[in-house]
Amino acid sequence: MSKKKVLFIINPISGGTNKEGLYKLIEDFCNENSFEYNLLKTTGKQDSQSIRQEIDTFNPSLVVAGGGDGTIKLVAEELLGTTIKLGILPLGSANGLATELGIPEDWKTNLALLNESKFKKIDAIRVNGELCLHLSDVGFNADLIKEFEEEGTRGKLGYAISFVKQLSKRKKSTFQIKIDGESYSYKAEMIVLANASKYGTGAVVNPRCDMQDGLLEVCVFMPLPWHKFFHLTWHSFIGRLEESEYFAIHQGKDVTITSKKSRTLQVDGEVIGKTKEVKAEVLKGALEIVVPA
Repeated sequence: MSKKKVLFIINPISGGTNKEGLYKLIEDFCNENSFEYNLLKTTGKQDSQSIRQEIDTFNPSLVVAGGGDGTIKLVAEELLGTTIKLGILPLGSANGLATELGIPEDWKTNLALLNESKFKKIDAIRVNGELCLHLSDVGFNADLIKEFEEEGTRGKLGYAISFVKQLSKRKKSTFQIKIDGESYSYKAEMIVLANASKYGTGAVVNPRCDMQDGLLEVCVFMPLPWHKFFHLTWHSFIGRLEESEYFAIHQGKDVTITSKKSRTLQVDGEVIGKTKEVKAEVLKGALEIVVPA
């Protein structure tokens, strides 16, 4: 019987933690379970080409992406249209997709999933040409991520500091939204294009989430007074956003969002830049992912 071939792609700086213990753990795990494996570390330079070349050369049946949502997105892009399964090892400051799928952060527990062989086929979204597996947005959260990157800090504490700073800088814009031919207009602080239900913090932004239904959700967060902020936050964490007058949601397969003012766009934790137009479409059943049994 041929050995299972697993390619590990690790972002060594994700989450700001040392990965030497992880590399040794991967080596021991693969040896104990008779897995044939290769390990590739991302560098931030021509990573897509390096990943593609390693996949073509090694020909794995499973690729494990170790990092945050940006690393998962990078690896997943190279697996589209193949039969290769995707494993997720959450190592980032924000691990939204892993949180969504209940994938454990503990390294040993996570690696054990590779022996269970349970997979879930999920949809993806193409947003302005970028692959989105989790959440994309324009407005407040995208500005928050941009602030986080510019501060140069890593980890949950740095993210929290950036969040507090952005609260005092909230902006609103008028957005025109076209979904499968239907048109809407909203004044909003943030619009989320959602494949998943919640951010890595656990805050639910998409109460209608189904990652296998062939639809994406457009979640609109309208301007709200300060005294209502924590009320909305509470509704978010208990998954009852639709009860709020400051929230609206629509579903569809093809979406175009426009605004007169340029707003920051982020896709799976990666800031794309400022734009006046966002186009999104669903990629149904795009990937098979290793999940807990």
